[in-house]
Amino acid sequence: LDRVIVASVLPRMLLLAVLPAALALPAARSHSARTAPAPLLRGLVSMGRGVGSARGPVSSEVARIWKKQTQGASRCVAELSRTSAYASRFHAAPTGKPGQVLEEGDNVVVMGALDPTGREIIRLLQEDGRYQISTLLNPNVLGGFRNRYGAINAVDASNAENAKKLLLDASAVIMSFEKPADTDTLRYLLGYSAEGETALKRFVLLSKVGVTRKGQFGMAFFKNLLGKELDKYSDLEELLQKGADALKVDYTVVRSGNLRLGPDTFMNPDSLAVAEEQLFETTKKKVVLSKSDETDGDSSRTDVAEAIVESLLRRPEAANKIFSVLNEKGSKDAWDGLFAGI
Repeated sequence: LDRVIVASVLPRMLLLAVLPAALALPAARSHSARTAPAPLLRGLVSMGRGVGSARGPVSSEVARIWKKQTQGASRCVAELSRTSAYASRFHAAPTGKPGQVLEEGDNVVVMGALDPTGREIIRLLQEDGRYQISTLLNPNVLGGFRNRYGAINAVDASNAENAKKLLLDASAVIMSFEKPADTDTLRYLLGYSAEGETALKRFVLLSKVGVTRKGQFGMAFFKNLLGKELDKYSDLEELLQKGADALKVDYTVVRSGNLRLGPDTFMNPDSLAVAEEQLFETTKKKVVLSKSDETDGDSSRTDVAEAIVESLLRRPEAANKIFSVLNEKGSKDAWDGLFAGI
């Protein structure tokens, strides 16, 4: 029995111990070198994170793409480090144009376009049809993404000049990674706007509920013990507010609960997990927006994506606001009434 345990369990334990370090290896570099962050390149192909139910296995196609994401990451970072000079500190001079709403034809850059929430955001923007949609992706997944989203301007993240041109032309950036990115990624996305006159009007960040309660004994405290996820989101929120203030651009932070449902939910082979998601979809249709961070819970990816797109395209009152999106039992109200409460 001991030999069986060692043979079957020990390799998995070693894999779990070594894999995080292996994925983080491309990111190891001097901060003063001002390279483009490796977490950006890894995050651009994070389809393998949270697809469908959080408890369900990912498909073989997703696993294949997830494996390919780290191939060539070091080369991408090296290329960006030679040509990119993203700002490590924000310039004091105001460069943006605060208080402006998006106009037809403006360019919206969606970061995290391969995550389920990002794909929902892209779907909603495509349905609206008034704006250019762009994203930055690792070259290993560009071909597959372009085959699926031919109308989306997908730019090679390893081509620093093209990435810079895209970010300088962006009127809005939506950072919708389902796992917290490194703060260097946020500095990179805002840094080009700090170099001079910027087209950027709004920056939207997907965050998590519990950020303000991570130091208090309770659910948020225990969630933050492993991985320090809420600490990372707190750092991102703080950095975004300071950066947006320095650049004189508007920001919005949308905090979600545990993300549920999504484009691949019902492709999950785990029938029990699918049944749980179906029950959630049919019973918890009510959407609650709140400025306070007092409640934990679940959030539908579709409702989170709709709240992000609503706040960006049709809700100027959501500028420079932080609010949460949670689902409860009941029916869904109109967005006019929901946003009136914040």
